[in-house]
Amino acid sequence: MYQKVNKVRLAHKEGRMAMGTWVQMASPEIVEVVGYQGYDYVIIDMEHGHFGMDMATAMIRAADATGLTPIVRVPNKDESMILKVLDAGAMGVLVPGVTTKEQAEKVVRAAKYWPNGMRGTCPWTRSTQYNATDWSAHVKWSNEETMVWLLVEGEEGVQNFDQILTVPDIDGIMMGPFDLSQTLGIPGQLDHPLLHETLQTMVDQAARKNIDIIAPMLLESTQQEIEKSTHKWRDLGCKIITVGGDRAILSIGFRSFLDHAQKATEAAKTKENV
Repeated sequence: MYQKVNKVRLAHKEGRMAMGTWVQMASPEIVEVVGYQGYDYVIIDMEHGHFGMDMATAMIRAADATGLTPIVRVPNKDESMILKVLDAGAMGVLVPGVTTKEQAEKVVRAAKYWPNGMRGTCPWTRSTQYNATDWSAHVKWSNEETMVWLLVEGEEGVQNFDQILTVPDIDGIMMGPFDLSQTLGIPGQLDHPLLHETLQTMVDQAARKNIDIIAPMLLESTQQEIEKSTHKWRDLGCKIITVGGDRAILSIGFRSFLDHAQKATEAAKTKENV
């Protein structure tokens, strides 16, 4: 039976941080570029990306072709959407807007087959190689390897964090520092000691339940800034980090190239006027 390698789990076994990125643009080609550059995983973003299931499936195929582990951020907590992306071959889901234990339980129920959950069953899907895979083997592999990541958001999510952590089969939780800073009454103060202390507490709480805290998108644009941010999240105890994203990287890259060209033009003008 053909089985894909979960690169996030592999990184953990090898004792290194799993490195991934976001793709929000409707482009299998960008997903291929990410895979060929050596990332472990990609988050295919259906919440902020302007595409539907057909394109998402093509992007999952592109991830498979390059050995990249595809995680899909679904647009909402709808159980049928979770089922669709997993049937299409996603190796995990990132579900936004989770604020309670009950919501987390529903996500797990939708993402895992019985006895771990109640995921809908159909042997004729892409995830089973269209019934080329033994069903019982597929169920066992999926329950072990399919990852459930949650975006725990807002004041209610922070208040219920302890309870959410008690739900079995959650693999990772992503916390947005901007959202968390606002909840703590220090909006945008990302270097504030209270934010750092709160994040450390949450990482430690999650680790005790064998749940990873996923470092969110790093928007830094220089090598020094990226290294500093990566070290910060690693020191907090994070084992999964999301570096940039296609829109951010393109924007930063185009801006940088334009700046260099404009400076060169200005320098040439200055020389001419001397």
